[in-house]
Amino acid sequence: MDINPILQNIYEQPEELVRVLDDLTGPKLEQVLDICRVVHLSGEVVLTSMGSALYSLMPMYEAMLEAGMRNVRLVETAELIHNPERLSRNALYFMMSRSGESREVADFSRWVHEHNYTSVCVTMTPDSTMAVNCTYALHDIASYDKIVCIKAYSSMALCGLFIVSMMDRDVPDRALVNSLKGAFSWMEENKESLLQAIEGIGFLPQADSFYLISRGWGLNMMRSTSLWLEETAKVPANVMSVDNFYHGPMELIRAQGIAKSKTVPILLDALPDSRSKMIWGYVNDATQDTVYFGTNPDARAANRFIFPDLGLPAHWMMLVQAMYFQLLSYQTAIANGIEPGMFFEDGWVVK
Repeated sequence: MDINPILQNIYEQPEELVRVLDDLTGPKLEQVLDICRVVHLSGEVVLTSMGSALYSLMPMYEAMLEAGMRNVRLVETAELIHNPERLSRNALYFMMSRSGESREVADFSRWVHEHNYTSVCVTMTPDSTMAVNCTYALHDIASYDKIVCIKAYSSMALCGLFIVSMMDRDVPDRALVNSLKGAFSWMEENKESLLQAIEGIGFLPQADSFYLISRGWGLNMMRSTSLWLEETAKVPANVMSVDNFYHGPMELIRAQGIAKSKTVPILLDALPDSRSKMIWGYVNDATQDTVYFGTNPDARAANRFIFPDLGLPAHWMMLVQAMYFQLLSYQTAIANGIEPGMFFEDGWVVK
């Protein structure tokens, strides 16, 4: 039976992550340690890319902050290109790109090379413009996705997270590696049942848009979700902290009875407390069509998805959570009669 390319890539993801992890802990380990030494010597670390690869950098950014690094920024490459006077020679410019040929990252890699700035990149295309121009290039060995970045998001994020995990080590943390392999096995074993559960969200065909709300690291996961929903299902999705959402945009949910469009609120319950519980309660008072992702089995929602306890820190769990939201974007397209991931242009490199 033919399977949609998006769904096929989602289903291939757990095994590909195992393959990349084995490569990082084995053949690529010395290269990773070289990159860690360069990071340690840098006055500042600037994580930069565009599109999906920018979102792949977000778990790495969260891990760096969690590790106590305060000399790190996450910036769109276009902003660096348009403001070269703000660049520091003491900074390390860390790029990600599946192709290494997207317009901004390719141009910026040329610029840093020509100006003798130190740079590192992670790419699935080791002979690309970006890889050739960067001081250090780490090859992500995951196979290419057929359409949008699915495996590429997760495998490049894994590379970034692994680099951070090795910042003060000479050998990989065996407990972490075992937990990751357990998590990837869980993903493999549960991928089809997760899709079946998401197929049970009955109001997806009526959703004109989504409000994706969370906190902290969860906002970065929701930014990735927004991209998948818009690319795969052609449905707009706004992202906002649950706290700021309550300061005005909540009115969109209260106004469902008079509004021309239907906005579905989705909560990724990161850093929960009494206030976030109160706000989510108001959301559920205003509409019956809500979706909850988190760890509270008693949370209010029309549809509730409870993450397993896999013994991983929040920034690592983003690799597992990604599959939930990729499947949500796939099923949203199906519910709206759209071929998931169909594009009006065939080119995957942004010229």
